[in-house]
Amino acid sequence: MTPTSALVNKVWSFCHVLRDAGLSYGDYLEQLTYLIFLKMAHEYSQPPYNRNLGIPEGYDWLSLNSKTGAELESHYVRLLRALGQEKGLLGQIFMKAQNHIQEPAHLASLIHMIDQEQWLVMEADVKGDIYEGLLEKNAQDTKRRATWSEKKPDGRWRPYALDEILQRDKCSLDLFWLKDESLEANDNLPEPGVIAAEIVEDLKAALEQFAEIEGELGQ
Repeated sequence: MTPTSALVNKVWSFCHVLRDAGLSYGDYLEQLTYLIFLKMAHEYSQPPYNRNLGIPEGYDWLSLNSKTGAELESHYVRLLRALGQEKGLLGQIFMKAQNHIQEPAHLASLIHMIDQEQWLVMEADVKGDIYEGLLEKNAQDTKRRATWSEKKPDGRWRPYALDEILQRDKCSLDLFWLKDESLEANDNLPEPGVIAAEIVEDLKAALEQFAEIEGELGQ
């Protein structure tokens, strides 16, 4: 297994933990992007870069990494709100950002997982592979499979044999599906690789613009 595959699997495995806690895949990817952005901004502030990207003091990566429990959750909510109120690009990135991870222990574990990696030294293709791998795994995971078992009675999806269904009172196999008009545009979505590349480029462009602003302020 390549290092990239191992990282994708680690990130995706944690996604399963959060999904069991009620977090959707889209919400997980959103929180992951916010936190990776803050981690990369922190890495830019360290040698050999030594760049101040304008993250307000007290709302940076270290402020998250130093807290646990309810204190971490409440601080993360304040952090997202504060960054969303900043002017310029930073405010645009975090506009209307909200915390969807309700369990502080899960949030702390996600922060720890991100903190273990050096994201700036990864090539753009590697970060793209991470997002693309997550998108592909999500596409595979959306295919219905059994999640119920006698050992896991809380599972949401359970297959039944035909004879079990026929034995039920008022059984009918005359099924039809209602079309969700809001999903009509999904047929024209780009390939996962294209979406992943756009995410990586957005993150990279945001950090580069912060670096340019810092350079102008220092002149």
